[in-house]
Amino acid sequence: MKKLVLFSFGLVLSMHAFTQGCVAIRNVAGVSPDLLFNNVKPNDKLIFNITNRYFEAPKTYRGDKYITDTLVRNKIYTLNLSLLRLLHDGWSIGFSVPISANSRENYADHGGLKEPKHTTRAFGLGDIRIAVYKWLLAATPYNKGNIQLGLGLKLPSGDYKYQDYFFRNDSTKVLAPVDQAIQLGDGGTGITAELSAFYSLNKSIHLFMNAYYLVNPREQNGVSNLKGRNPTSSEINNNTTVMSVPDQYSVRGGANLQFQNIIFSAAIRYEAVPVNDLIGGNKGFRRAASIASFEPGITYRMENTLTFAYVGLPFKRNIVQNSQNNMTPAGFANYLFYFGAQFKL
Repeated sequence: MKKLVLFSFGLVLSMHAFTQGCVAIRNVAGVSPDLLFNNVKPNDKLIFNITNRYFEAPKTYRGDKYITDTLVRNKIYTLNLSLLRLLHDGWSIGFSVPISANSRENYADHGGLKEPKHTTRAFGLGDIRIAVYKWLLAATPYNKGNIQLGLGLKLPSGDYKYQDYFFRNDSTKVLAPVDQAIQLGDGGTGITAELSAFYSLNKSIHLFMNAYYLVNPREQNGVSNLKGRNPTSSEINNNTTVMSVPDQYSVRGGANLQFQNIIFSAAIRYEAVPVNDLIGGNKGFRRAASIASFEPGITYRMENTLTFAYVGLPFKRNIVQNSQNNMTPAGFANYLFYFGAQFKL
């Protein structure tokens, strides 16, 4: 097991992030391929990733019960640019910049059931991440596995006050902040903690796992959740007139199977927005939710470039029904698509 393999695998796990299709769970960064092969040379210093993620969320759930496909349709596209600087003795620094183009079509945000559906949009820079990583075990030819820890910051670089027009009828519209689901950022400076590990059964089969937690100490970002309307008594009583800045977490595990330059992967991912944060209060509107997905993928390796494609297949969805979201449902996707390329610089 070579030191180069450890770096390659660490790149991928450290750059994985949300979401898998629950619009309640905000996007933090992009998705990178799971790589566990000798594609990094001793003199390589920089790895650059271009990743794309797209999904439509038409399925509406209340709790874990499916309601309909007709209430709302959210479309989320994120281009993520990430750079990893390889250092000595198992250290590395990662930097990730997401750019998103999101939209939300429904009637509830606008004139109501008797009025046509309208679309609100948000486009621009998302929340940037920077993190430091360290492999715990020394890289030797006899190691079949290793463990990596990461600690970083999520910066409030994304516009969390993005506004668009909400239509009340054919002649009246108001400018107000868009729904939390399509906002470009959450308005909080967060602390990210990561744990990654792998174990090689042989030269072709490799097991992996990673866990990620985003701590958001800020309780609320002060942005209206009312879409230009006056607050109801329940929204005032529930402290949901403005948006919360919730924690998020993800756990992912699976295996890679390598055939020369082609690598097949299969993983299970579970991610969530919890009801209660680790640090700070829990007031404000939040869609506490979770989703579990099966995630097959394929990667093709060239000398200095990798191309990859993944598809997320959600099989369990749940939107918590409580006062934090005024007992409202949430949207989930049928499929999620990831594709991109990785370059050695």
